[in-house]
Amino acid sequence: MSIRMRRGAAALAAVSVLGLTAAACGGSDGDKKSEKGQSDAKPLTAAQMKAGVITPADLPAGYKPMGDGESAGSGHKADKKECQPIAEFMNDKVSGATVGGDVDLQNANGDSLISQQVLTFSGSGAQDFMKEAATALGECTAFSVEQGGQKVEVKVEKISGPKAGEDSHNFRMKMKMASLSIEIETNLLVARQGTGITRIAHIPGDATGHKDFDDLAQRAGDKFAKAAQG
Repeated sequence: MSIRMRRGAAALAAVSVLGLTAAACGGSDGDKKSEKGQSDAKPLTAAQMKAGVITPADLPAGYKPMGDGESAGSGHKADKKECQPIAEFMNDKVSGATVGGDVDLQNANGDSLISQQVLTFSGSGAQDFMKEAATALGECTAFSVEQGGQKVEVKVEKISGPKAGEDSHNFRMKMKMASLSIEIETNLLVARQGTGITRIAHIPGDATGHKDFDDLAQRAGDKFAKAAQG
């Protein structure tokens, strides 16, 4: 997610949507871990991160890899300070994290896209990341950024959705690029297991496709959590 949602949103509208963040369903037992325990935790291995990424075999029949798309790059700046952790979802890189795997898959009709990225942090980085994201989701409902020289207006909405790992959140980003008459709605799940994070984005062809998010994201989230546990 351009997170690598670069191939995702970028492929659909030159807008990326998948930094790695958190959201709506609230925290989980992972929040109760001591900071000392987190600081002593080891990052996920390359093998664990690779194993945590979904493949076509993990999804309903018909999903296949997408071709490479233009990267949305990094450095997206929200016009509201409290929204910056959400804007990070639109960046290729996450500060302090090591990327271990990512994938962009679309169904046979091309009207459903799912992107996933798996990363790891050292120390308490993963837990800190989730806390910052959760705080932003509680304060930020709308902001704007520049993408490719165009202004992108973004609305943020907490939604119900699957739970994965020790801590997870779900939300929806509604992006509008008025100058190009483009509007995209993306459902996101961000989950933490130990020192690992996965961010999962689902872009349906239209509003009727939102119903597929729970199943697709649950499959990806569960695979990540299992791999991160070793």
